[in-house]
Amino acid sequence: MGAVDQPREDQRSVPPGDPEAQYRQAIELLAAPDSDSHLEHGIALLDAASAGGLAAATELCAVFEAMGVRRRPNWDRAFDRLVEAAEQGSARAGMQLLLLADPTSEPDIGAQLGSWLDVRERISLERLLKSGERVTLSDAPRVRVIREFATAPECRWVIERARERLKPAMIFDHSGRHVVDPGRSNTGMDFRVLEMDLVLEVLRARISAAVRVPLPVFELTQVFHYAPGEEFRLHHDYLDPSNPDHRKHLADHGQRIATFLVYLNDDFEGGETEFPKVDVRFRGNAGDAIFWANVDMDGAPDPLSFHSGLPPSSGEKWLLSQWIRDRAASPA
Repeated sequence: MGAVDQPREDQRSVPPGDPEAQYRQAIELLAAPDSDSHLEHGIALLDAASAGGLAAATELCAVFEAMGVRRRPNWDRAFDRLVEAAEQGSARAGMQLLLLADPTSEPDIGAQLGSWLDVRERISLERLLKSGERVTLSDAPRVRVIREFATAPECRWVIERARERLKPAMIFDHSGRHVVDPGRSNTGMDFRVLEMDLVLEVLRARISAAVRVPLPVFELTQVFHYAPGEEFRLHHDYLDPSNPDHRKHLADHGQRIATFLVYLNDDFEGGETEFPKVDVRFRGNAGDAIFWANVDMDGAPDPLSFHSGLPPSSGEKWLLSQWIRDRAASPA
């Protein structure tokens, strides 16, 4: 008799009534390089862990509802699942509910007196997705600013979610690889799906509404941190179609047509975003956004969009960064 095949990871049984084990296996499957082939089973395990009362699983289910992971995006369901997570004991879910109900106030679990359903009733998605007036800094390249795009409590939420995950920031080099480069000395991190929360997804949806581009063409949301002297030297965000190493990436993922930055703090000196070819510099206050097109009106790469992230001379600079493609990635 030949050797007995070992069961695949997504086929191994999880003890019934063990939400922690179900959640751990769900995360393992959903974080795997081949997660697409495990997605249905991973979601089923996550749902089972949530039904078993595990708040962390329910909180992630709320994210899946908002993002539309194997379902249509449903914000009502997302907020309801967040209430469920808070009722199951998740302090982070409760803080999100408070921040979503009133983005201008710091979420304070200790001061919460009513039910989480009462807080949920105060959440208005329409209000959360509104942003201010666009101000034009340049028409070639197209550079726009929205003041007070995010609130101070929202900005602090993002910083604290990112603070412990920072790594050396990378660039997409001429060979089509993500590498550390001496032209970029700051740190950063990506928010992958399993690290998302509803506050972050609301900010992404607000960006989508502001630029009138659908969420499926968004790259992973990133946060960048600049200590004094750290910078991102002159560069462009578009991919070069004349570079053979970029062509397959462009075919599979599309062109990076726009960049959207939110200044998350303002207690630093320097640190402007500079477009030297058109003599434009911008240094936002906390919550201010700047965004620009990396391509011209015909969709061709715009060399006028070359820009730099100048170094702060004192203090720390925090940015939320959202790159936007011209189409969703092709299936693997």
